Amino acid sequence: MTHDGGAELIDGLIAHARTLGNGQVAHFGLSMGGHYSATTGLTGSVDAAVDLGGPLEAAFTAGRSFAHGMEGIVGNALGFDTVPSPDQVAARFSAFTLRPLLDRDANAPMLVVNGADDVHVPQHDTLVFRGRRDTRVELIEGTGHCAITKLGQVMPIIYDWLKQALKI
Repeated sequence: MTHDGGAELIDGLIAHARTLGNGQVAHFGLSMGGHYSATTGLTGSVDAAVDLGGPLEAAFTAGRSFAHGMEGIVGNALGFDTVPSPDQVAARFSAFTLRPLLDRDANAPMLVVNGADDVHVPQHDTLVFRGRRDTRVELIEGTGHCAITKLGQVMPIIYDWLKQALKI
């Protein structure tokens, strides 16, 4: 599920979470965490998934670079313990694309949200979910990465969607 050998960890967390409450599991991920929540949503290993600004496909194309500290975050997710060079990042990018999962017609209910003006994650990585079954897509105008400046607008969307998706 994850690309750095952490699949067992996430699977274990999901299994443990199922022993709590009513057994339903929702996975919420912000930024790089959105990549992982999109993964669990696309594999159907959770009952609902929220991806808020996660890089999925276009963000991992050759020649892309990151700024404002994102190179360290992405580098860590790629398995580096220091900020990697652009060549080192490019060598590992292909393993991070979620294209194989996106090509499948299976997923848990998903909510995919991001700001329209994100400098880190291309709009494609949000809009690729449009038209997918059991999936709602929200591209928020006038804000950037993870729609962070409009969280007051975004969080009620997430909350209401989760209540509906999990029937609580």
